[in-house]
Amino acid sequence: MANAPKSVGLNIDSVQKAFEKQIAELRGEIGKINNSIEERGARLAREAIETASARASRAAKRLGTQTQSVSEIARESPGAVTLVFGTAALLGFAIGVAIGMTANSPGRGTYWG
Repeated sequence: MANAPKSVGLNIDSVQKAFEKQIAELRGEIGKINNSIEERGARLAREAIETASARASRAAKRLGTQTQSVSEIARESPGAVTLVFGTAALLGFAIGVAIGMTANSPGRGTYWG
């Protein structure tokens, strides 16, 4: 009977060491997985930045082309540009007057009744 506790103690120690070894191996695997995830995340971030940069570059080129087209039209026909801006200004003035009349009318809540 005296030998039973020693063998049980040795078994417990060997089981504990085996668990500790497995835990250490699992921690190593988790470290590898974390590194893999970090590498993938960095790669995806780089790709996203490159894609966004390319899109922004294309958009800037398109905007530059459109701006150049508008400026060419303005140089070719300044009368049309003046007419467009004048019409927009008059329309804005008319809207402002209508809002002002609505806000200042004493008895009515709205312009239309």
